[in-house]
Amino acid sequence: MGVKAVNSRINMRESRYAKGNPFRSIYIPKDPKEILDTAFKKALRISPPGGIRLNIIKRKKSVTITRIKTLSNELYKRLLKIVKSLPSVDNIHPFYASVMEIWLSKDDYKRYIAKIHGAAKLVQRIAEDYILRIRSTKKTEEIPVKEVLDTIDKLRIEAYGRISSVIESLSTELARLADLIRKMKKLPDYDPSLPAIVVSGPPNAGKSSFVKAVSNARVEIASYPFTTKNITFGHINFIENGIIIGKAQIADTPGLFDRPINERKEPELLALNAIKYLADIIVFLFDGSYERVMDYDEQIRVYKTVREFLGRDKPAIIAINKVDIRDDDLITKLREYITKKENKEYIEISAKNGYNLNILTERIRRALEIS
Repeated sequence: MGVKAVNSRINMRESRYAKGNPFRSIYIPKDPKEILDTAFKKALRISPPGGIRLNIIKRKKSVTITRIKTLSNELYKRLLKIVKSLPSVDNIHPFYASVMEIWLSKDDYKRYIAKIHGAAKLVQRIAEDYILRIRSTKKTEEIPVKEVLDTIDKLRIEAYGRISSVIESLSTELARLADLIRKMKKLPDYDPSLPAIVVSGPPNAGKSSFVKAVSNARVEIASYPFTTKNITFGHINFIENGIIIGKAQIADTPGLFDRPINERKEPELLALNAIKYLADIIVFLFDGSYERVMDYDEQIRVYKTVREFLGRDKPAIIAINKVDIRDDDLITKLREYITKKENKEYIEISAKNGYNLNILTERIRRALEIS
C-alpha cells in the first residue's frame, strides 16, 4: 500500500466523518424520575394570576392550564434534546458504530430513539387534549362553583398521571441508552485526518509499554497480564533533523486470546474492531519472552486472526518484543514462521529498555510514506 492509497483513504474519511468521539458530550438521564422531577418543579413554580378581574374559576383554569403547558413543554424539550444529541449510526465512523453493537444493536438503538421521539409528541397531544377539556369546563345554574373547581383539579391530576405514565414507559430505553453512552464515552477521540497505527498482539506482549515509549499516550502498565481493558490513543511525531515531518495516531489495544469470535470478551471485540475499522497499519507484537502468557501455536493463531480482520490491502509490521528476557527456542520458531511461511521481515525489540524502537518507528514511517 503506497502513499496514494493512504492519503486517498484519509481524504475520504476526513470529508465524511467528524473528528472525535461522537458520544463524548452526550448526557442521558438513566431514570425517568429525573426528567419528571425537573419538569414538575418548573410547572409548580407557576403562581396564580394576580389582579381582581379574574374570578376564582378563571384563575383556577389559568394556573392549571399554564402548569400543564409548562410541564408538557419542558418534557418535550428534554426528550427532543436527547433525540437530537444522539448521533445517527448511519453517519458516524464505522469504528464507533461497530463498537456500539457490542452493547446495543443498531436496530434497538434506532427503535429507542424513535420511541423517545414519539413519547415527546404524545406528551404534547395529551396536554392539548386536557387543556381543551379544562377550557370547556363551565359553571351553569345546575353546576356549582365547587364542582367546577373539583372537575378542573380532577382533569389536572389525570393529565399529570397520563403524562407521567408516558415518561415512565421509557425506563428501559433510557437506562440502556445511558449505559451505552457511559461505555462509548470511554473510547478515544479518533481523528480521521491522521493515519492510524493500531498495536495488537496477545496478552502481556508489551503493547502498552511500546505505545507509551513511542508516543504521548497515557497508558496503564503493570507486571501482570490483561491490564489493558480499553483502547487508548496517543500521538506519535516523526522527526527528521530536529523537525517534525509528520504525525500519526497510535492505538494501544487489549490483548487477544486464541478462541472463537463468539467466545471473545468485550475488550477483545474492541481490539478487533479497532483493527478492522481504524487501522491504516498494524504493529503486531509477538511475546518472545520466557514470561509469555501464550505458547508459540497460540500466538500464531492470534496473528492469523489479526491478519484476517486487517485485510491484505493494509500493511502489518511484525516485531518480537521482550527480547531482554528472551526465550531463544520460542524466538527461533517465530523467526521461522515469519520469514518462511509469511515471507515477511520482522524486528526484535524491547519496549522496556528501548532496544530497536527507533528502527521500528522508522519502519512505520516508511510504511506510511511520511516524508
